[in-house]
Order: sequence, then C-alpha cells, then structure tokens
Amino acid sequence: MSNYPFAGGFVMLDNTTLFGAARAFEWDPRQPRIPSGVDLRSLMDVLESIVLVDKFGVDRSSREQPIWWPDLNETSNNNGQFFQEYHLVRPGGPSYATLIQTAIRQLQQMLISGELIDQLGFMPTSNHVEMLPSLYRDLTHFAHLTLRGISGPEEAILTRQLDEFSQVFQRQDLAVQNFAYFAFRGFYYQTMAHSAGVSYMPHAWRSGLIRSQLTERAPTPFADFVMKVVGQVRGRAQDQINDALGLSVISAEFPLIASYVISQCDTRGALLKTAAEIRRSPKAAALRAWIRRFEYDLRNESNLLSIRQAQDELHVLVRELEQDLGLGRSERQKVTLTFGFPMLSAQVNTNLLRRPSWSRLHLRRRPHLVFLRELARESTRLAPFSVTFLRMRT
Repeated sequence: MSNYPFAGGFVMLDNTTLFGAARAFEWDPRQPRIPSGVDLRSLMDVLESIVLVDKFGVDRSSREQPIWWPDLNETSNNNGQFFQEYHLVRPGGPSYATLIQTAIRQLQQMLISGELIDQLGFMPTSNHVEMLPSLYRDLTHFAHLTLRGISGPEEAILTRQLDEFSQVFQRQDLAVQNFAYFAFRGFYYQTMAHSAGVSYMPHAWRSGLIRSQLTERAPTPFADFVMKVVGQVRGRAQDQINDALGLSVISAEFPLIASYVISQCDTRGALLKTAAEIRRSPKAAALRAWIRRFEYDLRNESNLLSIRQAQDELHVLVRELEQDLGLGRSERQKVTLTFGFPMLSAQVNTNLLRRPSWSRLHLRRRPHLVFLRELARESTRLAPFSVTFLRMRT
C-alpha cells in the first residue's frame, strides 16, 4: 500500500461513481437526453460524502490519467483536500495480482451458478453500456490496464486466467459482456477495501452484485443508520399522505443530505461549493466527529453503552420532532440493526417509546443533534434532489 490515509473517516468511492457524478453535474439542459437516474444517484453519493465523510478517494490502478472533474478538485483543494486519487495497491505488485485473481474467481462462480445473469436483469439493453467508462467497453483496453506492471510468473498466470475469463463471456450478449467486466472491477475494489480495513461505497449498479457474494450479512455503517433514522420523519409524513389519499402520490426517493444541499443552491453549478460550505459549518463538523467516534467504537466492538445512548438520542430526536409536527406515532416500534465499520459489528436493540428525562434540553445543546433535527424538519418541506435538479438552471 502506498500514499494511503490510514486515519479514520476515510471512504473509498467507485471510479464509475465519480464518472457518473461528473456527467450529471456538467449536464447541459440543451442536450436532448436528461441525466440518467444512476448518474444522479452517483452525484448524490458524492455530495453526501463531502458533508458526512472526513476524506474520500478513488483508486487509480485502473486508469492512466486522473479523473477529469476540475470543479471537484478545486473545491476539495480549497477545503482541506477532502478528495484525492490514490494508488491503494501498487500495480504489478504481489497484492495486486492476488486481488485480480480473487475477483476473477468470484465472477466465474457467479457465471457458473447463473447468478450473474439474474443480477444483471435490470440492465436489459446495450444502451446502458454508454454510461460506463471505456475500460469496460473494450476488451483489449481492459486486459492492458489489468495486466499493467505485472511481469514474470504472475503475468503468465493472470494472462491465462484473463483469456479463459474472456472466452466465457464472448458467448454472451454484448451488454452482459461489458457489465461482466464492470462487475469484475467491483469485486476487485471490495476485496481491496476489505484488505485495507476501510469502507467501500460501491456504484449503485455494483452494490447488489457485491452484497450477493458476501458470506455474512453486510454490517450497516453508522452514518447510514443515522440518515435512515432521521429520514423517518419524512417517511412518516409521506405514509400519512399516501394512506389518506389512497395513492402513492409521494413516492420519489428522498436522499436527505443531497436534497438539503440542493435546496441551498441557486444553480446546479453551485452544488459542490454549497456542499463544502455545509461541510465547514460547526454543526456538520460536529456530526462527522460524532459519526467517526462511533464508527471507531463499532470497529473495535467497544463502548457499547455509548453506542446505545447514541441510538436513543436519535430515536428521541425523531419522536419528539414528529410530535412537534403533528406526526405522533402511537404504536411501539422496535428497531434492530447490525452495525459495522467496515468488518466488525455490534447489534443493539432500541425501543422508540423510551423518553429519557434529559431529552429536549440535552438534544438542543449538542451541535450534531441540532443539525440532524434541522435536516429532519427540512425533509418535510423540501422536494427530492432529482426533482429540484432537473428544474434548476445551470
């Protein structure tokens, strides 16, 4: 490993996530085609990372040139360099060869079992291939970059494996071939992140493939749990509206952080700078520190009572805000989630009707909880990110 930030709070993003996010960010409304849903999802992931993650980056081992997204690089450099590209594994080294071999085996197993075709069923046409980097649309280019820097016995072994790997997929439809190479790289990233002990946020199209190959239930990162709990306020209002009208009139996905960021913008071009401004705020900084603390505890399976108290704080915050907004719930709800960051886990139960005596005054004094309450309240007022994005001027 080289040039790697071992400090906590680092997340490895997918290269394809960055490509898709940049494509959506630079969309020109005069173009006949609007951004794809998956590219918008990628942009949401980047905005959330800017606000919630200390540092995030991508691996450069599959590319000869840096990602071309000047706005992201400039925003990062002006705000403590929260984003960087890394050589997480030296191309051509023993670790790199092992990762490639592991990824090939995983993908071959999926093909033999028929699971790959099942997982790719949501990609019915080759038109989707246009959204992928050229790496996954050119077998020669793919093999060249995969074998770059490898020599000696390892080169012979990997060349033979890649040849066998390619021959199998030549019998598949073009779309399946290209997405197979795409899936291969996802397994490579997942194995690398696991080996390094860091969190990996896969591209939306890779997440299902990767989850299907995990031998154990994937743990929930603490940051995801926080957003899920706080998002219950909008979910509660949405359910009540849909129940009353008998229709799913409120149905669009509502990414909490991305929708909040875009609500503070006048133009799409301001998205990254606005996310960075929110990132710099004391409340957001306190939230990142709070999340980082509990991710550390979960990774080391320590301070479980503190983790339990953090859960209670979140649920009390949500319940009291629901009551303030007239969204009170009468039923008892028990939530059980498995946490982990990235490999270890701790499972904790919490009951939503507990009302600690410290609740209201305590919650209003803590900056990270003030920020979360603000996010939850705003979620009932704001439009989803995708709706606002398409209506907003450049």
